[in-house]
Amino acid sequence: MTGDFLTQLSTGADGLLSCNGLDYIEFDVRIARDPTCPSASKAAYMALAAFADMELHITLTAESVAGWSTEVRSAMLPYRKTIAACMGRSANTFDRAVVDLVGRDFLLVQPQENPDHPGAPDANLYRLTDRERWARQVLERASNPTPPAPLLGADGRPVPRVLRTPGIDFIKLDARIACFGGRSPNYKAVYAAVASFVNLTSRAITERPPTIRELMACTGLGRTAVTDALAQMRADGLLVTRDQYASDHEGGGRLASSYALLDGRLWRARAAAREDREIAQFIGGSTHEPDGGLPTTRTGVSPSAGQGSPHQPDISNRSSENRGGELLPDARRASSGGKARGPRANRAAKPAAKGGSAADRTKKPRTTTIRTTPSRPVPGEEIVFAAIDALGVSKHPALRVPPLRRAVRDLLSAGRTTDHALARINAGWWRAGAPERVASGEIRGAVGYLATVLSGQDCERPDCERGVILGSGEDCRACGLREVEREADRARRHLEAQTEAAASSGSRAAKRPSTGSADRSHSTKATWKCQAPGPGGIGTGVCGRPGLGTPPPLPMCPDCLDDLQRALGR
Repeated sequence: MTGDFLTQLSTGADGLLSCNGLDYIEFDVRIARDPTCPSASKAAYMALAAFADMELHITLTAESVAGWSTEVRSAMLPYRKTIAACMGRSANTFDRAVVDLVGRDFLLVQPQENPDHPGAPDANLYRLTDRERWARQVLERASNPTPPAPLLGADGRPVPRVLRTPGIDFIKLDARIACFGGRSPNYKAVYAAVASFVNLTSRAITERPPTIRELMACTGLGRTAVTDALAQMRADGLLVTRDQYASDHEGGGRLASSYALLDGRLWRARAAAREDREIAQFIGGSTHEPDGGLPTTRTGVSPSAGQGSPHQPDISNRSSENRGGELLPDARRASSGGKARGPRANRAAKPAAKGGSAADRTKKPRTTTIRTTPSRPVPGEEIVFAAIDALGVSKHPALRVPPLRRAVRDLLSAGRTTDHALARINAGWWRAGAPERVASGEIRGAVGYLATVLSGQDCERPDCERGVILGSGEDCRACGLREVEREADRARRHLEAQTEAAASSGSRAAKRPSTGSADRSHSTKATWKCQAPGPGGIGTGVCGRPGLGTPPPLPMCPDCLDDLQRALGR
């Protein structure tokens, strides 16, 4: 399924739009942005929400469907194999996801017995506790209004956007995708992550679009898994993207792509179809009884008609009785290639295929092949690759390692220079003590770590590079890194002033007559200064700490020398 895949999920056997069942489910936004929650747990949450009551978020009890056929019970009760099929995974995977959701206090499970066969186990009763959580959060915000969360954390570094308190409690996801096992849990996890950044009504990004790294942080997936899921969502007609670029005065370069979800368009079409059915039934003088005169469950599945129940055809599927032959909004046939159907009177009559069914006339969709080409070389990349090769993080040249090649070229293509890249390597590798962390096992993959150092963006502004706005050269007010460097520079100047004061006082003491030896007076004078980088590795000057006595072979104080030895991994 490609192209109008989302519409095909709501298309009946006759090729017309079906408006029965739920349009969307409500999904907790914190789970959508939790990288520690596995994708399988998120997919299980979606499937259970599609089977649960819309208001109470509780699945049906076994007593409510007692005496019904096995097919109806399997369609309405959340059996292990049924939910596993919705996830596209095995029943054991669903069991592990249930254990994970229970451990996160998002799910309560109660075993049930089959009322038709006492003692025999039946489908469990599942209760999602997200609504209680949302109610508590609303009361807390109403009783204790607090200012917005600060942009800087306790360590002075910017708090990533995905870790800040979101402004909403839940997001909306399409109910058919939640129950469709043809899309992987990773696909559904990326779908939920993108939905957490869009507007609930317009389904478009209203603020700064999320970057690929932010989507990776929300899902806990790798870059390839996220980009593959986004490509599949675009091929399915669920997502549209728009590339964005910075202006020339801002330094140019590509920014994060803007996203818009198309599921809301289908929800509006289904709502219009339901209104058409109600109007047609009102004009015909019949009493509105949805789903063939039988009560509709909140799960969107109507019970089968029992013996003696009159059959009520769905009038919305008859285009001749729908607004005088007018089409339903956005209704498409599976074989129309994504184009809207014309009025019945304007369509040329075509001979029916042998067999006479709509499924026989459906064309087989073509498989879409997405070809990718390697990134092109950028000026100055050989300097950065040479610096990476000198670190010895890989036995292959950095140019031939895809993560490093992609990170270097993306960085240099985004308005950065080779000096910016070398500064990132110096700060993220040497000053962060990466060699010792690799040797101790704290960093498992040196290549992936260095690629993250090059492609990371601590500030929320994409045009900020170490506290300086690219193009304008102004200090960034969002991260405040330059303010930290200025504090370090003031501390360095204060230390130099103390050193000069100590040296001048020593010279005055030497001029005064003293009964002590000259050697002892000479040993108390500051005779040299530390030539290592500034305090804590911050700043552009030298440490400047005064030294007494004979200068050592390396003009460095003990603290700076110890830092250098740890950085070299000696």
